[in-house]
This record gives sequence, structure tokens and C-alpha cells, in this order.
Amino acid sequence: MNRGRVQAAGRYALGLLVLGLSLAGCSKETPSSGGSSSVAQGGKPKIVFVFKVGGISYSDACKAGAEQANNDPKIDATVEYEAPDQASAGKQAEIIDQARVGGANAIVVSPDDAQAVVPALDKAADAGIQTFTWDSDAPTSKRKFYVAAVDDVQIGVDIADALAKAIGGKGKVLIFSGQRTAQNLNKHVEGMLEGFKKYPGITVAQPIYYNDDDKTKAVALAVQALQANPDAVGIACANSVSPPAAGEALRKLGRVGKVKVWGLALPSETRTYLKDGSVTGLYLWDPTKLTYYTAYLVRQALRGEMPKDGERLPGLAQPIQVNGPIVTLPLRITITKDNVDQFHF
Repeated sequence: MNRGRVQAAGRYALGLLVLGLSLAGCSKETPSSGGSSSVAQGGKPKIVFVFKVGGISYSDACKAGAEQANNDPKIDATVEYEAPDQASAGKQAEIIDQARVGGANAIVVSPDDAQAVVPALDKAADAGIQTFTWDSDAPTSKRKFYVAAVDDVQIGVDIADALAKAIGGKGKVLIFSGQRTAQNLNKHVEGMLEGFKKYPGITVAQPIYYNDDDKTKAVALAVQALQANPDAVGIACANSVSPPAAGEALRKLGRVGKVKVWGLALPSETRTYLKDGSVTGLYLWDPTKLTYYTAYLVRQALRGEMPKDGERLPGLAQPIQVNGPIVTLPLRITITKDNVDQFHF
């Protein structure tokens, strides 16, 4: 072979080598089945939050946290928020499936039903997508970790203690909750029942009243419960819809001040009820912060950095607690008629 042909052959081989390396690089940057390969190559990941139900103020506050995370360069992710128009495990599963095939790198769910959501979550995990829960857990799923604003059982105990103090440690109390299948709400109720056992003078009426986080149903059910229990002196509420519903029912029945109400609810929804005494007090957390910091922790997990017990997150005065796959944020607040105007969620 003459010198010209050798040089031409060398240039041709070099060209093939460069082309092959280029194609190999392109193939690495293309995500497969919506997993985390694009993150590994430095791409901007997609995190999808899926809440129990839309159309309630708590969900709106969570959505604001997702939007804050989406716009934060420290998180550096595309953060989306989805919620069905009514509480439905089936609709949640559909949204999770859409996120799975829609290029999500992480899916974060507040399950309406702790068991029913597992197949959809696990299918996403098996496809290489990292899955998480926040606000409410699905502990039998393949989720990496669960982020809570408080200890789900202890907050129920705290509500029982506050209500017991308000009624002088004696009398009949009612318990209101949302969905029967929501893991966090059931833990709250578990804590309430545990807490009330400390007070021999308190009787917990049966049944527990479940309003499915439906505002209209919650008011009607509260009226029904109070009419069925005219001797009730207290109401413990496990979900955000229940305290304002209880307050509205007490107004309708002319029993404001005669029945004390403690529970979990947004200050924006209960301000007027707190001020006229139809709701006595609340424990809660800022759902916006809960969702924002969950997005922060999920983004760190996508970078390969899992939460650590005692870790301090930017902007939080107290450290987080990590117990196995459960991450608890230091977000609990007490809301009364005296401080309700300080809160804007």
C-alpha cells in the first residue's frame, strides 16, 4: 500500500473512532424508562409529587411548596405537583403511572390508601424510578423513605392531652378523621386513643367519624355526630377539614363554647372559628415547608446523599430526625386565637 493510501486509511479509521465515541456518549445521556440515568450525567431531574386530593387548602399549600422547590436553583430540578379531583386510590395510581412513563426520575406520594397505592409505586421503582412518600406513608411499598412533619402517633397524643386539659379531664369526646385508609390519619387516631387512656374520666364515643376530606360531608357529619351525642364536651380532629367543620356545626347548633375542639387544621381555614371560640386550638405544620423540604431531601437522594439523623437543613432551626426509612422534620406549631394572625397559610 502506498503512503497516500496509508494516510487516507488512517484518517478514515480515526473518523470512525470519533463517530463511535460520539454515539456512545449520546446513548448514555438518553434516559431509559424515566429512571435516573439523566441525573447521573448531570441532567436536571424531574420530581413529581402526587397528593391525596386537590381542591382543599392543605393541598393548595403543598402545591405552593412544590412550586417553591421548582424555582429554587439549590434544588435544581423540575418539580411538578398532581392531585386527583376527589380522594381515590385508583386515580392516584393512574397519576403515578403517568409520571412513570412521562420521564419522572422521582415520584413522591401522599397515599390516599396505604395499600392500594403499592402496586403503582412498586412498578415505578422496578422501572428504575426512585419512589418516596410524604405527609402520609405506604410502608409496605419500595419507597426509599417517608418524610413527616411530626411523629404521626405522638401528634395524636398531643391533641388528646390538649383537649383533655380544655375539658378538665372528664366527659365524652368524639373523634373526627378523613379517609379510613390514610396511614397518617390512622396513626393520629391511634395516638388520640392512646392519649385518652391516661384520663379515666374521659369516654371516647363510638364510632369514629370519617369525612373523606370532603368539606360538605364533614360539616353534615359533624352536625350528625353532635346531635347523636348531645352530652359530648370535646372533639379531637385528625385531619385538616374536621376542625372548621366542627366549628361550623357548633355554630349551627348553638353550642359554641360548650364543646371544645382540638385538632390539625390550617390557620387560614380556622381563623374565624378560633376567634369566636368554636375551635379551641390547633397543632399543625406549614404544608408548604413540608413539601419544599421533602423536595430538597429527594433531590439530595437523587444525588446519592440520603438523609442523616441530626442533619440540619437550610432555614430550619432544629435538626431532622431519621429513624430507619422515616424522616421527621421539626415543623410542629401551636395555633390559638392569640397567634393565628401570625400565620399566612
